[in-house]
Amino acid sequence: MFNFAFIVAIFVTFLLCFTEDIYIDTSTMRVYSVWESMFQFNRTFMESNSSFCSLLVFEKTLSGYSAMFLPILASFPFVYSQSCERNSGNIRYTIFRTNKYLYYGSKFFCAVISGGLCIMLGVMLFGIFAFFVFPSPNESLSFDMAMYIPDGIGIAIMKKLFSAFIYGCANTLIAFFLTSFCRNRYIVLCIPFLIRFIQDTAIRKITMNIYNSDILQKIYPFQSYAVSQIPYLEAGKKLYSTLTFMLIYMALMLIGYILIMECRTDKGE
Repeated sequence: MFNFAFIVAIFVTFLLCFTEDIYIDTSTMRVYSVWESMFQFNRTFMESNSSFCSLLVFEKTLSGYSAMFLPILASFPFVYSQSCERNSGNIRYTIFRTNKYLYYGSKFFCAVISGGLCIMLGVMLFGIFAFFVFPSPNESLSFDMAMYIPDGIGIAIMKKLFSAFIYGCANTLIAFFLTSFCRNRYIVLCIPFLIRFIQDTAIRKITMNIYNSDILQKIYPFQSYAVSQIPYLEAGKKLYSTLTFMLIYMALMLIGYILIMECRTDKGE
């Protein structure tokens, strides 16, 4: 899990967090990203507007360009590692020396955990940066702690990090499945990105003219960002349906990987 690609994924995630939009100038309707805000506004102005509160800046991560490239970033460590293993020519030896199902399970574990960790650590690094550069909740004059963080700053930070972790885990599953029959690392990385784009576009078109809350609730688990909202959802149908969809999705990817690997006489080499 911990290789050169893992470090790259963390660093790129950290950099993409600077592209998130955090402030809208209502007089000109111009949107400012984190990077622009750092150079456009002084400390006094930031302290007078809750949009620049470091906690809110931290919580807006993985909502713009970082979320768009998440399938590539989360999958990069595992795909890089899998590519190196295939080039070594030792897959069959590894499988028959131990146990093939243990091998499949370890690959699934590494893919999911490495994807979740690299995204979480990238977001965490950005959060540390934001807490030093932007006003803290106590310094932000218009920040209502009781309204924004009723459970406290610590719980809010833990929820965001857990959200980033499971978001990363979910976004590496397609790449994991593709490695069972595709050797080209570029295809394995790009197809999840294209699927994410198609999924977001389709859901946006479907929900554009739907105002029925029951229908929207049924569609919600199929949205790409739904899994990231699990830590913020209250116990109810929306939470349970999202968890159920996620578990079924994970099971299908793992079963599909095992079935394809079992049908291959070369065991993926």
